[in-house]
Amino acid sequence: MNLKNIAIIGAGGLGKELAVLIHQINEQKPQWNFIGFYDDTVKESVLNFPVLGTISSLKRNTTDLHLLLGVGNPQVKREIINALSEEFKFPTLIHPSASIGLEVNIASGSIISAGCRLTASIQVGSFVLLNLNSTIGHDVVIGDYCSIMPGAHISGNVSLQSEVMIGTGASVLQGIQVGAGAQIGAGAVVINQVETMSTVVGIPAQPLKR
Repeated sequence: MNLKNIAIIGAGGLGKELAVLIHQINEQKPQWNFIGFYDDTVKESVLNFPVLGTISSLKRNTTDLHLLLGVGNPQVKREIINALSEEFKFPTLIHPSASIGLEVNIASGSIISAGCRLTASIQVGSFVLLNLNSTIGHDVVIGDYCSIMPGAHISGNVSLQSEVMIGTGASVLQGIQVGAGAQIGAGAVVINQVETMSTVVGIPAQPLKR
């Protein structure tokens, strides 16, 4: 069986969860040979898989290698991708338990975790993370590098521009637009537009006072 080599950038908590994702995909249909992690700070093995080197060492890797971003911070994700050479492949991985509806387009490098539900006419950009049990309603547009944390709910006709972070258990109501680089706190309920690079928290969500 010709399995494709894959490694995870980031050996922290999210990296561990992506290793589980690969394992569970392989249980359904063997596709991937998971060879380990790349991380700038972790040196020891993780989940009995090796840390193969730093992220910068990937530039010297000439093998046919697929990569996953095990990083949640949207801005850090963008910085890593911009720093890497273009020779690497970033597959889209979808957990077998995820529900993907009609006219759902998911770009390269994005990750759909266990229990996620996407309904209809949805655009998901590159390097997007939909973490455990998040839901995405109809006609939603999600920009590149967004991260949606576990149990978050995005209602229909919502637009998330690039590099948005949605906290665990947060909800974004129908028709809302969220500006690029914005952060929505855990458990927040967003009922108004969210400005670019702002942080909103609470119920209803309000801009964080500095």
